[in-house]
Amino acid sequence: MLNLENIDLVNSTSNQVKVFCYSFFIWTSIFAIINQKVHLKNHPKKIQDDIKNRIVSIIHGAITFWAAAYIILVEQPSFGAVNSQTMQFTMIISASYFVYDFLACLYYDLADMSLVSHHSLAICGYAVATISKFGAPSSIWGLMSAEVSNFPMHMRVIFRQVGLRHTKLYEACEWAYFALYIIFRGSLVPYMVWNTWPESEVPLLVKITATGLFLQSVYFIFEMKKILTRQYFQYQERKKKNIHHYWFSVNPRVQELSYINNQRKDKVF
Repeated sequence: MLNLENIDLVNSTSNQVKVFCYSFFIWTSIFAIINQKVHLKNHPKKIQDDIKNRIVSIIHGAITFWAAAYIILVEQPSFGAVNSQTMQFTMIISASYFVYDFLACLYYDLADMSLVSHHSLAICGYAVATISKFGAPSSIWGLMSAEVSNFPMHMRVIFRQVGLRHTKLYEACEWAYFALYIIFRGSLVPYMVWNTWPESEVPLLVKITATGLFLQSVYFIFEMKKILTRQYFQYQERKKKNIHHYWFSVNPRVQELSYINNQRKDKVF
């Protein structure tokens, strides 16, 4: 058994590898259990695989968000501080998740170039910060900023995949996702980048990863603005035609809307 109280994750590479392997096995096992227990027979296999994998992502997001929040609020490390045991553990389990997710998405044909580049940069950033013993505070800030909007982000996609895009339930998830993303990424990520670059001990790749997260955040915030603008005009059309969204089912009258058959898949994760 793995006893975290008796291992050194700051100075021992063998212990880091051991925790990584245990974590990777756990993420894979969680997916295997979900794959056996969750059945969506009325949907194509690719959609089923994607939803099952997103459930694992939701679990990872919840665990790592609260771990990151604990580190930031309780340990309160400076950006140039040496990595602590808790920081190392959080980064390792998150890195093992990204390796699992990367392989799962390749195997089930769910990967695209944005996922490949995002996961590759995240894995490399975690690895460098873990091995060098510096840069974890920046990684933890980035992790908390990213995972705070994880749950509504994935639920938004899941509801769309099961045919509930034109419902209040979908809209509630989308608005919650956009609000959390814009508030946290729009404030915490610039703060993190601003405080990371002056620290000489923080590895360059961690600084580049932090900057990449900032640039990605700016891009998606502008994309969200476009989506919200488009939704406003769609709402005006629904209001004019007296067509309302239901919470848990699709109003048949949405077929009367001019935009209903011309909607594209918004790429904001």
